[in-house]
Amino acid sequence: MAEADRVELAHEPDFVLGRLTVSPVRRALIREGGAQEVLEHRVMQVLIALAKARGGVVTRDELMQSCWQGRIVGEDAVNRVMSRLRKAAEAIGTDSFRVETVTKIGYRLIALDAEGKAVPAAGALPASTPGPRITRRAVVAGALALGGTGLAAGGSLLYRRLGEPAVLAEASALTIQGRIALAQGTREGANQAVGAFRRITEIAPDQADGWGLLAIAYVRASYFRPTNESDALVERGKAALRHALQQDPGNAYAILAQTTTLPQMGRWTEGERGLRRALAARPDDSLIQSVLGNFLNAVGRFEEALVYLQKQTRTARPPSEYYTLIQALWGAGRVEELDRMTAQAAALYPSQFALWFARFYILLYGGQFSAAIAMGEDMGNRPSGIDAEEFDALMAVARAARSGARSEIDSVMDEQFRRAGQGAGMAENAIQFACLFGRLDDAFTIADAYYFDRGFVVPDARFFGSQGSYSPRSARNTRFLFQPSTARMRTDPRFQGIVESIGMERYWREIGVQPDYRRRS
Repeated sequence: MAEADRVELAHEPDFVLGRLTVSPVRRALIREGGAQEVLEHRVMQVLIALAKARGGVVTRDELMQSCWQGRIVGEDAVNRVMSRLRKAAEAIGTDSFRVETVTKIGYRLIALDAEGKAVPAAGALPASTPGPRITRRAVVAGALALGGTGLAAGGSLLYRRLGEPAVLAEASALTIQGRIALAQGTREGANQAVGAFRRITEIAPDQADGWGLLAIAYVRASYFRPTNESDALVERGKAALRHALQQDPGNAYAILAQTTTLPQMGRWTEGERGLRRALAARPDDSLIQSVLGNFLNAVGRFEEALVYLQKQTRTARPPSEYYTLIQALWGAGRVEELDRMTAQAAALYPSQFALWFARFYILLYGGQFSAAIAMGEDMGNRPSGIDAEEFDALMAVARAARSGARSEIDSVMDEQFRRAGQGAGMAENAIQFACLFGRLDDAFTIADAYYFDRGFVVPDARFFGSQGSYSPRSARNTRFLFQPSTARMRTDPRFQGIVESIGMERYWREIGVQPDYRRRS
């Protein structure tokens, strides 16, 4: 076999095999919805050699030439590699390919269609062409592990630009980069995602996925900007959405983007139906699963949220997915699972701001006041980009809860009322702190201001510092209304007035479900 026919992973382009994208340079098999498996170097070489035969038989001698550089190796070595490849075929490659042994001759790769029937290996590479032969709608997957941690980006992009492997490779890399950045749940991450997805629309302007992801990224970026800047970003998101819908009205990311641009308050039913449509279009997509899980958290359906959030079985998740899952476990009362997940998140992201505050509040509202104080006093592991006064206020609450002193609690709640008038995030905290101290009148007074502008106006800012974000009136947080931190509020008749006024009661009735807290009572 000629030198040119030897399999060099660094020089082999991505190609399609059944429902998989095979990425030689990354040694990865990637399914449409984002699941992936990384193969050993030799196993990937053998898979490519078989794929190049396009359904023909490849002898052992030919495999040794193409994959072992002509070295003579024992049967055990070949058998071991073939066994590993078959295991991959039975796992991630199920319904995509199988490996067949041709007795006393060699092996051949059988590509499978959606019904599991053998078909010509049309997506595989021909044996002796200088460049790749891309199928009519080649799949460039964006679900690869980052740094070996198992942090999957998820999703796939369909490109029609035939014969342009450089475009496919760049779009694939940008998809991974953008989705990972988006999953960080930070201002900088959202900005990076906008840049990555905008570049995709430049190199592949006829593809709905790129435009849909760009629309989502613009909306995410708007969360971290004040109203005037936020509105401008949302308008850019809507423009990108129009491009996506022009290319494909049923595109999952376009539907997801369309749903996230809706005013959330009072439009819960429409929001859920949109998310369900997106999920139906791409049932295995981790981004859509995460957004739906976050929505279900916001409407008090934590147990159902876990159904979708726990489908993501990666050993390491990006911060935003950990945060959403932790909130669902806390709301569902899954204490042991919650402990494991918070420990796992802390080990990976000890000072990520959203995860740090989540762990602190779980300790605080769980009555572990000393543990919360110790965590807050650990200056080295405090998240950066948060104003010092935020931590000072938090520690004052924890110390007052531990002491139980009336005068200390009164002083803390006076300060919390003042802070509630400074921003949405402070008001959310003040409502929950009031519940912690048994001050239900205070909790409902602040909630009236937060949701309905009664008594005083709560500005949109969630908190201050470089990590600050914003909650406009149309998108005020509701998740905390159904979590352990506000359990006392839910026993008060006034709580019913809140859920009716924000449209939640009507939504539960229209969807035909009840929130978890009612089903437990």
